Amino acid sequence: MVRVLATALVVVWVGAADAAPRRKVKITTEPAGASVYLNQTEDGPACEPTPCSVDAPVGETPIIIDLKDHQRVYEVLNVPKKGKVADVSFKLVAAMGTIVVEGPPGASVSIDDVDQGKVPARVEVAAEGHHVVVTLKGTTVYDDYVEVEAGGEKTVEATQVAGGGSSSGGGDDHGDGDGDGDGDGDGDGDGGAIEKSAPARAARDRFVSVAAIVDIGFRKFRYAGDGTMMVTKQTLRDESEGGQILAGPLVEVWIGSLIGVKFLRGLSLLARYQYGINKQKLETTGLQMDTNTFWQSMEFSLRHRWTVANKVTVEIGGGYVRDQYQFEAVPVDRAKVPDVDYQSFRFGGRVSLLLGSLEPYLTFENRAVQSGGLVATRFQSADPSGYRASIGIAVRRGKLTGRLEGSATQYSWTFVPKDANVYATSATDAIRQIGISAGYEF
Repeated sequence: MVRVLATALVVVWVGAADAAPRRKVKITTEPAGASVYLNQTEDGPACEPTPCSVDAPVGETPIIIDLKDHQRVYEVLNVPKKGKVADVSFKLVAAMGTIVVEGPPGASVSIDDVDQGKVPARVEVAAEGHHVVVTLKGTTVYDDYVEVEAGGEKTVEATQVAGGGSSSGGGDDHGDGDGDGDGDGDGDGDGGAIEKSAPARAARDRFVSVAAIVDIGFRKFRYAGDGTMMVTKQTLRDESEGGQILAGPLVEVWIGSLIGVKFLRGLSLLARYQYGINKQKLETTGLQMDTNTFWQSMEFSLRHRWTVANKVTVEIGGGYVRDQYQFEAVPVDRAKVPDVDYQSFRFGGRVSLLLGSLEPYLTFENRAVQSGGLVATRFQSADPSGYRASIGIAVRRGKLTGRLEGSATQYSWTFVPKDANVYATSATDAIRQIGISAGYEF
């Protein structure tokens, strides 16, 4: 555990070194009108349209130049710490290919919802993914996405029933270019030199992020009465737990990138599962048998992120969360401890700053609790609600990612007691966590 924490701190420290200082670099392209990205396209344009200037960090930074119907350029921008920063220019190469549609004579062809005439058809298109539909007498005989490479020719044989799988000429749905922008970085130039990289393959965005996450949790559950009939240790118990460790995987699938829809590149589906790896024995009196803690957590969320002026990101999302703070015990003992199973719908947002490879952020979410577990059964009625807030810093170096975060989750209860022996009118369940993660993006 100590090694994991140390590694996370080193990653954050290295990222901080990359974040400052920054200098202005003027970017021009032939033809003009391109968008300029630093590090990755998901962070939004650093400036557009060209000619324009970027606020680039000193040292080496991946730079991406994107212009419709042209090949993307992946290079490494080298910004000197001192001296004059030279202007940088790029000559862009047109990225066009051809789709050839074969099939039943007289069938209608549309590409990206634009009519392209009848089969056989030969259509020049931009080198990217295209939606091809072929219909014959009102029946769709082909409906699929086709990836076209620059200078290439893709043949579509419209012999399948729509949705029945790819035809022999359909090819892959996505380009296989890695888009790393890796350069040798050998140059020591005085003024914003460009380190040449290998020719880029067909561009592609981030599709899947996979990470291992570890949270260290601390819990305080407290009942409250009305001052006249106090909670007794024979019926209800407060609870404090510290150093609980939850660990597991997190997978995020970038739906917009997968389907090739530009304005949905920030849309993702997230799945998280964590299991408690250090069950703790309760050291308290009044329990008949050994009682151990049991923690577990999972989440499924849909999120969308927007980038504003390449400086700030805004994200909103919602989904399902299950937090289990339970106990392994015989029924009579389990009835005395605050055994809860929160199943909630979450709705929240996140804002962050883009500082090179560093991204400090804040989050807040409301949790509409649908079920609270065993605690609720001890009262005539029980109404739980919750929220979660966090502050953290994310780090990205190439395809490697990291995160260091502190969070506070608070659940509140309002009770209507059954009788004086099990008496409380409210309770709070406060969970504080320190989290780290390390991952990789495909």
